Amino acid sequence: MLIWQPQAAVSLLLVATLLVWLGGEKARGSSRLTLAALAGAFGILATLFPWVATGQVFSRKYPILPPFGLSFHADLLSVSLVLLFLFSGFVLALYTATYPLKYGQRRFKTAFLFIMACASGVVLAGDLLSLFLFFEVMSLAFFLLIIHDRSREAVAAAYKFIYLTIGGSMCYFMALATIFVQANSFTWVEGGFMSAASLSTMAFWGFMIAFGMKAGMVPLHLWLADAYGQAPPPAAVLSSVIMMKTGAYGMIRIFHHVFGLEMLSRQGWDKFVLVLALLTILYGSFCAFAERDLLRRLAYSSMAQLGYILFGLALLNQLAFVGAIFHIMAHGLMKGTMLLCAGAIVSKTGKRQIADLAGIGWQMPLTLACFSLAALTAVGLPPMNVFVVKWYLSLGALSAEQPLLILFLLASSLLNAAYYLPIVFRAYFGAENRDLQANLVWDRLPWPMTVAMLCFAIGCIIFSLGPVNLPLELTKRIAAGIFY
Repeated sequence: MLIWQPQAAVSLLLVATLLVWLGGEKARGSSRLTLAALAGAFGILATLFPWVATGQVFSRKYPILPPFGLSFHADLLSVSLVLLFLFSGFVLALYTATYPLKYGQRRFKTAFLFIMACASGVVLAGDLLSLFLFFEVMSLAFFLLIIHDRSREAVAAAYKFIYLTIGGSMCYFMALATIFVQANSFTWVEGGFMSAASLSTMAFWGFMIAFGMKAGMVPLHLWLADAYGQAPPPAAVLSSVIMMKTGAYGMIRIFHHVFGLEMLSRQGWDKFVLVLALLTILYGSFCAFAERDLLRRLAYSSMAQLGYILFGLALLNQLAFVGAIFHIMAHGLMKGTMLLCAGAIVSKTGKRQIADLAGIGWQMPLTLACFSLAALTAVGLPPMNVFVVKWYLSLGALSAEQPLLILFLLASSLLNAAYYLPIVFRAYFGAENRDLQANLVWDRLPWPMTVAMLCFAIGCIIFSLGPVNLPLELTKRIAAGIFY
């Protein structure tokens, strides 16, 4: 069976990107076009799901980038993630349609849709070179969103991001060349195709630097808080929910389809990655606790949460892998809810400092209800989805005969409570605005922003409380297909 869906979906998004740009700054239909393109791409790729759900894998190569060509690959992992990305992108596009950007609507929406096309290309790429092309172009386009407001601070944050991106690109290219010289191949192979050689270590860490930078891994996280603090809130949502996940996805392919778990264990690379994962979790949590700006606190918390994915990958067993993949899905809904709520607060009140949020729960009750639900989810209270993540990560640690690692997960939960719950308490019980409790008012947000927040918040509940946890069952099938 020849697949046409991946290239059709990516092409649809790219054409829509061009039309949004040509439509001009005041084009009324740009938001509808963006939503239609994302919904159309979702519908196209959804037709692949019944096939990949049975374990089938499809690939197709186009000789349009000589001498290696551009290839696409569809398996249960890639199709599940691209559908999650497109759903999240649709919700975010709905939110952005009425978000009060000061200026540059056309530039922002064009860059947003282009990044969605590239992120879809990343998870549908059929080899290392195709992934490299989509990954790097996506990263460069995000520069436009960071610098959107054109303030001095935004320019500084954008330059920090671009310098790290270029450094990661150089490391990726070096690793790509090494792989080709040693293996003469870029294509995914179950169990990996690389063998130990003199330059294998350099290649592995070249990839880890490139993907780790995008995923906010310590010590490559330096761009994250500044970018979230200066970019418009919808851009921060795009980064946390979608773009950072492409870094995690790249690591999955490198671990399982390039080097293989046996080689990682034999070389001892998994132990170094595990140490970096623990440092990312703890350092991100401590920085979030110390941060007083709402969006920057959420940036550091995203960094810590992405550490769970790296933690699950580094344990090299199926149970931990279930936790890692489930967290990619669950984190998108949880952190997406928080960032959309934070953006609503900033747009409505102009308040960013946590100390200024006293009583905001009575001014914006629905927004803070959604934020509180996501905060409880992030802490890991049962049966919320992050509890499920930590449960499987703990089982993975026990399976790897490293029970002390569970203490790091418990410490992370305590730190999550320490920096999330005070926001909720201050919002509802802040003494400075206690009189507002007598005047409970509606949020007075545009309905698309409200619907977007509710979509993500309801997703948190569905993940956690449904009679059958369908995303968890899907994750188990993905893991079973990789660890067969």
